Amino acid sequence: MKITTTLLLIILMMHFPSFSQDDPFQPVIRALQDSDSRKLSTHFNTAVDLGLSGKENSYSISQAEMIMRDFFRKFPADSFTVTRKGAADAVSYHIIGDYRSGAAVFQVYLLLREVNGKQLIHKIKFEDKPAIPPSKHDN
Repeated sequence: MKITTTLLLIILMMHFPSFSQDDPFQPVIRALQDSDSRKLSTHFNTAVDLGLSGKENSYSISQAEMIMRDFFRKFPADSFTVTRKGAADAVSYHIIGDYRSGAAVFQVYLLLREVNGKQLIHKIKFEDKPAIPPSKHDN
């Protein structure tokens, strides 16, 4: 019975791939999880609005990659968890998530737009997220 169930699951998985495999945002999410500025930069538009700790500016792909590389060196990811994904219209998408590095937590906002059939990052913003103090009832 175990073998039959296992075979059935394998067949179903082959015929119905998971949503994450079809998710066009998965490479961007993976690059954030891996703190990989090079992979992330392959999804940048020609100009990227980049915001880190309240400072925002527009950068070229190479400039934005260098800034992200420095950020990832200072704050290597322990995790990146998507809290929300959605579409503003037919060509604009957003991803919001929590980026954790040691005791630091950042809320990340990404705006992607479809350009020539590919989702490109137009804006990426990291904002300090205050830690939630333990409640009195957590004892």
